[in-house]
Amino acid sequence: MVSCFLSVGAIKTKSVNQYYKISMVSSNDDPKNPALFAHGECPVWDADTQSLFFVDVHAQNVHRLNYNTGKISTKHIGYGPVNVVSLISGSRRLLVSVRSGLYLLDWMVAGDAALRLLTNLDDGQPDNQINEGKADVEGRFWVGTKGPQSGDNVVPDRGALYSVDQDSYTHARTHLKPVSISNGIAFAPNNSLMYYVDSPTQRIDAFDYDSLRGELSGRRTIIDLTTYGYDDAIPDGMTIDNKGHLWVALMFGGSVLHIDPDKRQVVFGYKLPVSRTTSVCWGGPDLDELFVTTGRAATDSEPLAGALFTIRATGSRGAPTHAFRFDNADSY
Repeated sequence: MVSCFLSVGAIKTKSVNQYYKISMVSSNDDPKNPALFAHGECPVWDADTQSLFFVDVHAQNVHRLNYNTGKISTKHIGYGPVNVVSLISGSRRLLVSVRSGLYLLDWMVAGDAALRLLTNLDDGQPDNQINEGKADVEGRFWVGTKGPQSGDNVVPDRGALYSVDQDSYTHARTHLKPVSISNGIAFAPNNSLMYYVDSPTQRIDAFDYDSLRGELSGRRTIIDLTTYGYDDAIPDGMTIDNKGHLWVALMFGGSVLHIDPDKRQVVFGYKLPVSRTTSVCWGGPDLDELFVTTGRAATDSEPLAGALFTIRATGSRGAPTHAFRFDNADSY
């Protein structure tokens, strides 16, 4: 591949005799410096095109990093905050969120014609936003919302967690309500569990998950961050590796935590040179590179805030990405 990664450093772990490596994706215009974004979120790996899609929430952009060329291309939305992007199985289109709506996005079409509205969530709460979303093994899309936000403050208990499927996409199914900031959805490799984050609780929770019926039960807490001294950090985006371990970005904590959910303990914490770590996903040809999106504050003094990082040589790797199923997506 064309090199597009700027090294941050190699750091020896305390638990094993190996080094992990942290890099940043370089800018198209200035390859000697990192690409910076206002608030990167929701990275998703597309194995078919060897690309990473992610969003810049406040700039209202969807980005695509071509892994082989190192170039980043951009699709501007212009309707409001864009928090989520997802693949659609068998389709050239993407699923994106804008404010509290889910849309199909055609990358190759210019202007407003690129968007097709599927459904709106949180009706009657016009200041709510979709905040996170992931497809499951059956192709349902699990999507969560949050209440009105001002700066870093979100009105509590205004959001919900829904699922959307192609047979009833205009009527999302409600699973949890109320929640404050829906985040961090991940499914166990055997599809028997769903992990979930409501960020202000500072917890990672697990549910027993019936993938055929799309039903949740038996909620319990896997990790409470306050017991590890993260009093000011909140769990944000989350992914899972092929062994069933969780990888969680800590907003305001500048770290990614590797968690063993069966033992209910943190295995290791990967420290980054920024405080607003927002989300993570596995990517690269062998799914062994952890991509980490970050954000920056309006008056940010961190020079690397907003960079797109990769963590390599963790000894772990991901699993193939699930995609939203919507059979007539290209003609909708």
